[in-house]
Amino acid sequence: MNRDGAIVVIAIVALVLVAYQSGYISFGEEDTSDSVESEPVNDGETLPSSLDEIHPLASTCLDHGGLTRHDHMNLYIRINGEFATIPENTGINTGTCNQQGANMHVVHTHSDDGRLHLEMQTNEDVELGVFFDIWGQHFDSTGIFDYRVNETHALT
Repeated sequence: MNRDGAIVVIAIVALVLVAYQSGYISFGEEDTSDSVESEPVNDGETLPSSLDEIHPLASTCLDHGGLTRHDHMNLYIRINGEFATIPENTGINTGTCNQQGANMHVVHTHSDDGRLHLEMQTNEDVELGVFFDIWGQHFDSTGIFDYRVNETHALT
């Protein structure tokens, strides 16, 4: 092996060691009991939920008539490296909005690709929490779904 080849081998070994010590790679079995990629944080107690107080817009039902606003945005939720699926037709034909014609919530989906539809008869700001209220999922500064912020789990 020539000198350049030896330098390349040493550099690769050094990179592997740094990656191993930093936790980016592992060899063999590893203990994941303290891993942050664990189940939702719940110590058996009832978790506080943003669903305890629903935003008034989450109960507003409408049809396609008289809309002054129709916007689209994408929502992607990643928890511990995995993307959560937002179900198709969330906010359409629900227990609240199921009347003939007025079967949509102001924020809803048609597909499971993360595209949200915001349709309103007024032009006002709508908080993201409204969609989570419609979806029936917890979301605020304390966490998302059954995951809660604590000393080892952050919401970013």
